[in-house]
Amino acid sequence: MKQVKRLNVAIVGGGPGCKAIMDMIFAASLSQLRIRLIGVASTNPKAVGYCYAQEKGIYTTRDYRDLYKLKDLHMLIELTGREEVANEISQTKPDHVRVMDHVAARLFWDVFQLEEEWIKQRRAAEEALRGSEEKYSTLVENSLTGIYIDQDGKIVFANKRFAEIYGYSGNELLGMESWRLVHPEDRDLTDEIRAKRLRGEEAPSQYEARGLTKNGETIWIVRRNTRIEYRGRPAILGNIADITERKRAEEALKESERRYKTQFEEALDAIFIADSETGILVDCNYAASELVGRPKSELIGKHQRCLHPPEEVEGEFSRTFKQHLREKEGHALEGQVITKNGEIKDVSIKANIFELKGKKVLQGIFRDVTERKYLQAQLQQAQKLEAIGTLAGGIAHDFNNLLMGIQGNVSLMLMGMDHAHPDYERLKSVEKQIQSGARLTSHLLGYARKGKYDVNPLHLNQLVEQTSDTFGRTKKAITIYRELAEELFPVEADQTQIEQVLLNLFVNAADAMPGGGDLVLKTMNVTHKDMMGKLYDPKPGNYVLLTVTDTGTGMYKKTMERIFDPFFTTKEREHGTGLGLASAYGIIKAHGGYIDVDSQRGHGTTFSIYLPASRKKVQKVVKAADGVLKGTETVLLVDDEEVILEVGQELLEAMGYRVLTARDGKEAIEVYRKNLDDIDFVLLDMVMPKMGGGEAYDRMKEINPDIKVLLSSGFSIDGEASEILQRGCNGFIQKPFTMKQLSGVIRKILEKP
Repeated sequence: MKQVKRLNVAIVGGGPGCKAIMDMIFAASLSQLRIRLIGVASTNPKAVGYCYAQEKGIYTTRDYRDLYKLKDLHMLIELTGREEVANEISQTKPDHVRVMDHVAARLFWDVFQLEEEWIKQRRAAEEALRGSEEKYSTLVENSLTGIYIDQDGKIVFANKRFAEIYGYSGNELLGMESWRLVHPEDRDLTDEIRAKRLRGEEAPSQYEARGLTKNGETIWIVRRNTRIEYRGRPAILGNIADITERKRAEEALKESERRYKTQFEEALDAIFIADSETGILVDCNYAASELVGRPKSELIGKHQRCLHPPEEVEGEFSRTFKQHLREKEGHALEGQVITKNGEIKDVSIKANIFELKGKKVLQGIFRDVTERKYLQAQLQQAQKLEAIGTLAGGIAHDFNNLLMGIQGNVSLMLMGMDHAHPDYERLKSVEKQIQSGARLTSHLLGYARKGKYDVNPLHLNQLVEQTSDTFGRTKKAITIYRELAEELFPVEADQTQIEQVLLNLFVNAADAMPGGGDLVLKTMNVTHKDMMGKLYDPKPGNYVLLTVTDTGTGMYKKTMERIFDPFFTTKEREHGTGLGLASAYGIIKAHGGYIDVDSQRGHGTTFSIYLPASRKKVQKVVKAADGVLKGTETVLLVDDEEVILEVGQELLEAMGYRVLTARDGKEAIEVYRKNLDDIDFVLLDMVMPKMGGGEAYDRMKEINPDIKVLLSSGFSIDGEASEILQRGCNGFIQKPFTMKQLSGVIRKILEKP
């Protein structure tokens, strides 16, 4: 059969008529006319037909003569309705192009309308004659869901989407057993539902089951099926949709929820969830129950204010929290919670709002920072004590220098004075006051951890027994119990300083038991492992533990926080200086040990002291000789304090020595170098401007390796002095010292071979 050639037409005039003709040409019902529109011309570029042509991608022009140039143009349809335009077209068009004027076009349109109506009626009749599967084939093939017919357990019809879901072509599916498209674990389910449908029994109208694709991949299918008659026999008409992605999303969501629930329940931080509008708690984890000491059943349904102390709910914290949530969601905020038994805990809170099951909730993550804040407070306390200790040490040093000047002059005045002299007793009284002042500075130096003077191995049990016996004789109302461990490790300590610590603790205990009570003293050998959980980090090794327990009034927490502060006391002014426990703290720290206190108001107090154990053997103490020892050697006296330099020179000369002086380290080196052969001994101050005693000693020792030097300082032997002694220096003497003390130390150094 010869193919009908397509008629190419163009329209002149872009008005509504143009659009109507175009719709007619584009209509599927007129496709048998084989008309193709290839161009539109209009002097009005905004005309509806002109614009419609542009939307359809058809060639447009404002000059109809341009249409003559179109290839294979067969006909022009003139729709302007203007006679002059029609005449001009007739005169100018190419000979092979025919013209249809607007009258003929209207007639063509009317004929088309009749034709279209006739076509519709004819097609309706044709479709009525077709079978049901042909009637709906277009709809079925273009469906977004898979449609199939299962008859006798085989696929007898499948649309394009059904085939795509399983990865087959349409022809591959026809005749295939339907069970092959079902996952083995779900075949019993699908067979049972199909059988019930075929028997007319009640069965789920929609259900989910897994399917198998051509390449063996498992997919999820939602099915809707019904019983039909297909070509005179029963069959199943099914409609399916691939819900694999939805199932994966659901599983991912479930897995996410499972992970969240696991993390939620196992989180170390306490997590509370409350309704953001009402503040009612809707959930909490195990750590949250532990934090406040209440089971979840007691918390759910309660208002979140039950977690906080009343003053925090009603006070500034509540306002701060709301503002914080608005401005800094997710950032930490400090607060407090109250436990079931009334204990207050410090917490760090992070809060945020999110949606849970369609409702906005407030999630609060609480971290218990009670211990951290306590440690921070302890650190601040330690830093404060360190700073005050430095200040106290400086004051004690300067005060000792002043006392040295007074003591030196008193010693000179007493030297050779008859006991019957009217000023003798007054001077002895001044000397006692100087000793009292020296004891006060020793407290300050003890607190500043600069109080170790003469360190030797000693038995702590023996010291505890002697000191407690002496104390007990003055406090008859106090019963002393001693539980002292046998074979206690020795400790290296300054006996006088440790005695001072013990007496300070005993006096403190006695003040807490004004009506009498029990004082329990215990010693035992321990290691650093027994000190775990303390606020300090002990060095590994063995320690000796001494506990001093009283049955007194105990202390409040606020008092315990300041108990080691210098000048802090709960006693009346005339009964305490506030330096006793402060010096005890410094002395124990200076010995490399640790001291802490545990007390509760109304239940007594326990002080615990840990001192490093020593492997050295305890030596017997040899009593020093009495009286002032004299000599004739030459001494270089070095000190930056003018008054000490003057009185020191007089003291040494009164003892028979020849004295040279220097006011700082640099001058001392020059004097020593010039008088090297004459100087037998150097009395060297530690703290001086320009050059200190340590550097001066090292420089003089370079000049003479056998030099004999006695260090002198208002500070103690601890710190730099001990380092200089380790470098070979011969001895140390603490200011203020008496003439007798100085003479004994000098002779000991000079007479040592």
